[in-house]
Amino acid sequence: MSATNPKKSSAPEPRREERIEAVMERLRPQIEQVVRQMVERAVDVPEAEEFGAIDTALRDAGQKLVTDVRQASLASRKKRGTSGAA
Repeated sequence: MSATNPKKSSAPEPRREERIEAVMERLRPQIEQVVRQMVERAVDVPEAEEFGAIDTALRDAGQKLVTDVRQASLASRKKRGTSGAA
């Protein structure tokens, strides 16, 4: 019996931390841009408007980040040829 498995690819699958770092690297520009816009909005909002519309704008920006993370994670899985949990 051969010591090598013919079904295995020659390149080992990246470890979890490597996959996380790859996704983070891909997302970092978007994250920085969105967070900066959120901070600018929070700093610039008049005191009378500190609650209300700003909350909605910040929540929406946060939800967009969540969507970006999920899409990048999915793209990373597809690139590796694996599927997510059923």
